[in-house]
Amino acid sequence: MRYSPSLSPIQLLALLAVVGCSGDRVIEPTTTERVPSTITLTPNNVSFTYLGQSVQVSVRINDQNGIVMPTQIEWSLGDPAIASIGTDGLVTAVAVGSTTLTARGLGLTATANLEVVQEISSFTVTQGDNQEAIRDSTLADPIAVTLTDLGGSGIPDLAVTFLPGSDNGTVSVQTASTDANGEATTEWTLGPVFGEQELLVSVPGQSISVGAIARAEVPTPDLAVVGFLQLSSAAPTSLETVTVTGRVANLGDLASGPTRVSLTSNTAEIGTFNLPSLEPNDTTELAFDVGPLSTGSNELALITDADEAVVELFESNNEVTRSINVLDQAEANLDVPITGLSAGINTEMLFRVNVSGPTTLTVSFTAPSGDADVYVSERIRPSSREEYVGCVSTGPTSVESCQVPFADGEYHILVHAFDQGEPVTGGTLTVTTSEALVPYDIEIVYIDSGTQSQEDAFTAAATRWSQIIVADVQDRDFSSNSLPADACINGQPLLDRNVDDVVIYVYIGYIDGQGGTLGSAGPCVIRGGSNHTSVGVMRFDDADLVQVEARGQLEGLILHEMGHVLGIGTRWDNADLLINPSLPDNTGADTHFVGRNTIIAFDNVGGGAYTTGSVVPVENQAGPGSGDAHWRESVFNTELMTPFFDRDVPNPLSEVTIASLKDLGYGVDLTQGDNYFLPPISASQQAAPSASAGQGALDLGDDIWDENLYVVGKDGQIRKILR
Repeated sequence: MRYSPSLSPIQLLALLAVVGCSGDRVIEPTTTERVPSTITLTPNNVSFTYLGQSVQVSVRINDQNGIVMPTQIEWSLGDPAIASIGTDGLVTAVAVGSTTLTARGLGLTATANLEVVQEISSFTVTQGDNQEAIRDSTLADPIAVTLTDLGGSGIPDLAVTFLPGSDNGTVSVQTASTDANGEATTEWTLGPVFGEQELLVSVPGQSISVGAIARAEVPTPDLAVVGFLQLSSAAPTSLETVTVTGRVANLGDLASGPTRVSLTSNTAEIGTFNLPSLEPNDTTELAFDVGPLSTGSNELALITDADEAVVELFESNNEVTRSINVLDQAEANLDVPITGLSAGINTEMLFRVNVSGPTTLTVSFTAPSGDADVYVSERIRPSSREEYVGCVSTGPTSVESCQVPFADGEYHILVHAFDQGEPVTGGTLTVTTSEALVPYDIEIVYIDSGTQSQEDAFTAAATRWSQIIVADVQDRDFSSNSLPADACINGQPLLDRNVDDVVIYVYIGYIDGQGGTLGSAGPCVIRGGSNHTSVGVMRFDDADLVQVEARGQLEGLILHEMGHVLGIGTRWDNADLLINPSLPDNTGADTHFVGRNTIIAFDNVGGGAYTTGSVVPVENQAGPGSGDAHWRESVFNTELMTPFFDRDVPNPLSEVTIASLKDLGYGVDLTQGDNYFLPPISASQQAAPSASAGQGALDLGDDIWDENLYVVGKDGQIRKILR
């Protein structure tokens, strides 16, 4: 027997009974009538927070078996003025109040509570803010505020309180109810004080401020500190003074008369100035040299009319403040060790010492634990550790030594607990002037040897540079992290030993034959922290080198290229000393070198006559491989480190070039320069294209080594690749 799965259990039993009684006769099943049993209204409480808000309600009617019965619903509201409802059950708030929502269908009825309130969404001043009037007089415009709900409808019948500040006058109505548009008003009569006055407007849970300016019946001065306090140093030390500069103005319409301006630090007065008088709309700038200040945070305040001697329009603009952080710095005395020094990871200890010279200044630091590095700067304390270039010692332990030759004057010392090491404890700093200089060592390693006379030229150049650079730099040990073979140039062997101070790999062999590429040179590995060259490369075409030697220019050529290895022209950019470079696409720019010592040296050789650009002028016409890496040919002419090597005349290594090494952080002897003075050329010649020289000059263009440049850490490991 088969049956329809759509039959209910009752229908199925009836069918079985019929079949059982009638044998083979089949009786059609009867249908049971569906009866509406329940009605559900969702939600059963409908609430609104602003007029115009809509909420969708729905109704479901189920029969006796729980099955939904579709039907048309009849909607009604107890008070149609409170809300409206569509045939689809969308209810919209119309007015504040409460009522009942009723839904009817198939003889069943359901109800829901419905309530409309207006919550404050916007509370604004719509009239009367920022007015001006004579003190003790009523403002021209009433003060009006408006409160609206989220739908933008005004909220009526809200109590609004108007409360003037102390001595800020009175209002005509202290408490007012909002009208149908949500607006409340009052009239404000100002108080007797000059300047800014305030009226506080409040409703339960919220308040806003209304401002007004009370002016005098007669002309009145108004002293003010305008702008910001300027500081000569945002982070001076506890041994340094700082210049604080501020501007005082009279914004009123009457001369101020005598008054006093005060500068305070953490409320204690540290400077004062008696201002005779200031005319209307006049401004004066005041500078205070103060300090040393207390270590830590100092709140500076510049206060005009500090004694309140002047009756002013405003008092609130008489003071400007600024915070300044003062670093701790200790005075170091020669030959007197400072002991018991400790520093957490990545923290700095600052010291200062005065030296009467010229003499050799030696700064040493030792500690039984941790890893500290030493940085020294001459005359001016830099704002960051990276700018300490007087001497840098960044070994892998807390045994550091740094020497400054020909020291004279004030020196700043920074001891840094390495950020990847351990805290420093029990350290000792010693500053002396009695130790001999440790010489600077240049090691030459030939990958492909040249002739004896060529090698003699390399030796002579190394000797000359070692006479110029007279102070040792920190060793770099590659024993634990070796420099791979061929990392700098093909044929370079594995480097797995200590380097003191620089090793230069020299290749003299075939490049492209006579008349092609002469050669190139530059650093391959530099020290992290000081950027001094650890490993350099010099490469020459042997056929061209023979021709250069025949012209008598070999020794000068080698000296020039070895200067590039040490960093002349090749480290200017990453030391932030090269300004407005001409490369890659700014040919003819006013490219210049801004090292302080180099600028002084430039003036010493006649640079004061250079008037067509910034100093010190750098080659800006020669293009890639030479531009931005030599002194400008049209200005320096025969100087050794220009892009051309002149024939049959001296090519002197000048004080300017040596000073550039000092700006790069080398300890140098400035007296080792050749006799040199800038040629007396006209302004038009100075501005002329530079990349040319006299007849027969050797073009050193494209002589900058531009392969990989590695930065190694204190353990010899490569930390980054600059190119």
